[in-house]
Amino acid sequence: MPKSNDELELTFRPSGFGLTIDGAGSAILPGSKGYVRVPYPCNIKGWTILGDQAGSIVVDVKKCAYAGFPVTASIAGAEKPTLVAAQKGQLLTLTLWTIALLAGDIIEFVVDSATTVTRVNLAVHVEKT
Repeated sequence: MPKSNDELELTFRPSGFGLTIDGAGSAILPGSKGYVRVPYPCNIKGWTILGDQAGSIVVDVKKCAYAGFPVTASIAGAEKPTLVAAQKGQLLTLTLWTIALLAGDIIEFVVDSATTVTRVNLAVHVEKT
């Protein structure tokens, strides 16, 4: 028998990683904004970026093996997560990225430039391999 709306369960399976970049009410400044450790081998499938308001931002995504930290190199090519006078952006077909990630790789997020936006959420979509 189907469950009623009160009994529906939401199952969320993590399929990505990301971070929120917060300028604390001011425009976001360029520079490194944080790191994440990749927990399992996967391939990057795309990205989604959401801003608190229309504006512009370019975020480079870099990586290194754990042993090589803190020296990272860009994996985004010319397809860096970007907003251009917009509040949302998405790219789900990557052709220029280095998409393969290993468990333990370190990902760094670096803002190249930004105007107007004061808070941005960047999600990198992955598929486990």
